[in-house]
Amino acid sequence: PEELALEPVDLGGMVADVADVVGPQASAAGVKLEVSTAADLPRVSADSGLLRQALLNLALNAVQAMPSGGVLRFEARRAADRQIELAVSDTGVGISPEHLSRIFDLYFTTREGGSGIGLSMVYRTIQLHDGHIEVQSTPGRGTTFTMRLPQAA
Repeated sequence: PEELALEPVDLGGMVADVADVVGPQASAAGVKLEVSTAADLPRVSADSGLLRQALLNLALNAVQAMPSGGVLRFEARRAADRQIELAVSDTGVGISPEHLSRIFDLYFTTREGGSGIGLSMVYRTIQLHDGHIEVQSTPGRGTTFTMRLPQAA
């Protein structure tokens, strides 16, 4: 969708909501959730429905990447240039270097039964919000998606 309903959004509250939604599935998989948000975190300018769906997608992917359990961590803080930085990290299987450059490509998936739509949707959502997303991953150690979004005016 190109039509965004931008409003000031409490990112810390949204992250807490996503953690609550993912909690039962994470718990069943032996995944511990950790949420760390700066107390003075300014609101972001966002379409709350789209951004929530993107965060939910990242969280569910992370849980699936930890079949033997692990830790899913959300960390939000202020960044430079009136940006808010949100990192979503897991201690899962990681992404192999040969796949890393393609993970945001539409229909690219390495997961059986995966559609290859989720991460491309996450990427597009962050783009639509004038944000930036990057990923770091080490096979066997985990993955971190770091997003930067503009503060609300």
